[in-house]
Amino acid sequence: MLVIGLTGLIGSGKSTVAELFAELGVKIIDTDVIAHQITAPNQIGLINLVSFFGTSILLSDGSLDRVKLRELVFNNEKYRLKLESILHPLILNQVKSDLNNIRASNYCYTMLVVPLLFRSPKYLQLTLRNIFVDSEYDLLIKRLAHRSGLTKIQVDNILLQQVSREQQLANADDIIFNNGDLDELKRQVIKLHNSYLNMRF
Repeated sequence: MLVIGLTGLIGSGKSTVAELFAELGVKIIDTDVIAHQITAPNQIGLINLVSFFGTSILLSDGSLDRVKLRELVFNNEKYRLKLESILHPLILNQVKSDLNNIRASNYCYTMLVVPLLFRSPKYLQLTLRNIFVDSEYDLLIKRLAHRSGLTKIQVDNILLQQVSREQQLANADDIIFNNGDLDELKRQVIKLHNSYLNMRF
């Protein structure tokens, strides 16, 4: 089964690119989506997080307060590592389960979306080629200010936690430049999609 990795910096447009591939018949497995699923109320991820961090990370309805958790772990290496040790194995197991279930399906190929792909050898072992979605810095700032209300300082702090743009550009097999309009983005997606179809057949 052909598995293509997809990654990019925060605000680069990974989700939009994944949606465009999905419209072409590609199965998308998104680790962020899985992370949200396993940290929903009564799910094992959230139960384990509360066991370590306490109920202060919960909202009044019992759901995870993601802002509070992010604030707790952002500048605390011990907490960040604990968060990763709780969630990452659960996410990886679900990814492998999803891949096994897909093998008997009619999808043309599978795309695995992982924000920190180039820092994740276990995911890189699953992919044949990897796409990096690139975007100009000023566009990242504008998108994240509009989408999430983040300031430039907040974005810069998040970027410092991610694999650098330069390193990801160097490691990627394919690059999608998300600096123009949606039509230009679609053209790049279709071109890569056709090349992956050729690889599959």
